[in-house]
Amino acid sequence: MTQEQLAYIVDRAPRTIMYNENDGQHPSLNTFYQMVTMFDISVDQYFYPSKNKGSECRKRIDAILNALDEKELKIVEAMIQAMKAAKETEDA
Repeated sequence: MTQEQLAYIVDRAPRTIMYNENDGQHPSLNTFYQMVTMFDISVDQYFYPSKNKGSECRKRIDAILNALDEKELKIVEAMIQAMKAAKETEDA
């Protein structure tokens, strides 16, 4: 998505989006809310950056999981449980 497209969606000037992205200026609360809900981003990473120093792979997996419905999550959960059980059997 370009800065121009995002600016159109959140009803701001493209220059405002550029300043937020490149110059470190903070968006208004309304714009911030629009962007985090639109992109399904946790606000914790902005307010508690020290808590979000986890693996990049884990962050990518979390983002994928957030896009799944309950049925799909149950399938993923079953796969993880099976992998865990196999590892425990292997370690024993």
